[in-house]
Amino acid sequence: MYAHALKTSFLFILLLDASQSFMNDRSPGRSKKEQHSYRRDGDHNFEDDSDETTTDPGTPIDSLDRSQIYEQGETRDFLKFLQRIKYDHRQLPENDDVMQINVSIVVLNIYDVTEATMDFACELFYREAWRDSRLIWDTNKFRNKSEIALHESYVSYLWHPDTFVPNAISSKNPKPLSMSHRSLLRLRNNGIILYSRRLSLIVKCNMDLSAFPHDYQLCQIDFESYGYSFEQVQYMWSEGEFKALKLLEFSLPDYVISKAYVTSRNETYATGTYSRLHLCLVFDRAAGFYFLQIIAPATALVIVAWVSLWVDREIAIQV
Repeated sequence: MYAHALKTSFLFILLLDASQSFMNDRSPGRSKKEQHSYRRDGDHNFEDDSDETTTDPGTPIDSLDRSQIYEQGETRDFLKFLQRIKYDHRQLPENDDVMQINVSIVVLNIYDVTEATMDFACELFYREAWRDSRLIWDTNKFRNKSEIALHESYVSYLWHPDTFVPNAISSKNPKPLSMSHRSLLRLRNNGIILYSRRLSLIVKCNMDLSAFPHDYQLCQIDFESYGYSFEQVQYMWSEGEFKALKLLEFSLPDYVISKAYVTSRNETYATGTYSRLHLCLVFDRAAGFYFLQIIAPATALVIVAWVSLWVDREIAIQV
């Protein structure tokens, strides 16, 4: 009986505590916002936040201060400049003469020269520069700067050549803004645009192996416009500030690059005549490599195989 009375008292205390909590939460002198502010923890330490201003979720984004979000410095000036001149990146620049594309290349590495598939892989920096008369601007509008560096994504806002490699079998297409393959974009006040990027290509090379292993192979990498004919766009090798061709130090196990040069010509198709650039590489086969790795081991194997024919039959049976 005593236990039953104790249990009844305990239930009565719980019901009384719950009723008091309900009355405090439903008190008319406090709004829902105030109740919420008293429950907050962290830096406010349960202080009243009823005076804190909040942003209405229905506020249009255009009413915010965009200059404090992403339009800063040269980026803001450049976007305003394009809007003011009503620039159209789909339109070919109308210069005084034909559009000239100055190209320079830095060969980083050449590897995996394969005779079976007649191709080779290469890594290179490809730079091209051209002049767009619509982008001539006064230095006063860009804080007295004669050259500005833009983010690589801004190449989509500008006209740029549709360059491709006709004899490329495939290329490495990295993710956008990847660490291994980035690009560079610069604009000068005289309208000259410099665009540089890294390329990873597997290029076709027709080889003549009739003189193996004393042969040499002439391979080339071609560059041309896909849609603009010779009358509209002409590719030229760079002169002056950037050398047309530069080879970094690298080595191949079975070849030696004895010569590297550049040239150009016009190619005629059914759709017209197009300007094309050639990067030519002469691969001299390292004969010593094949003598040590292939010919010498094969010769030793054949000699060992013929030794069994010189052994006397009786001696071979006794053994």
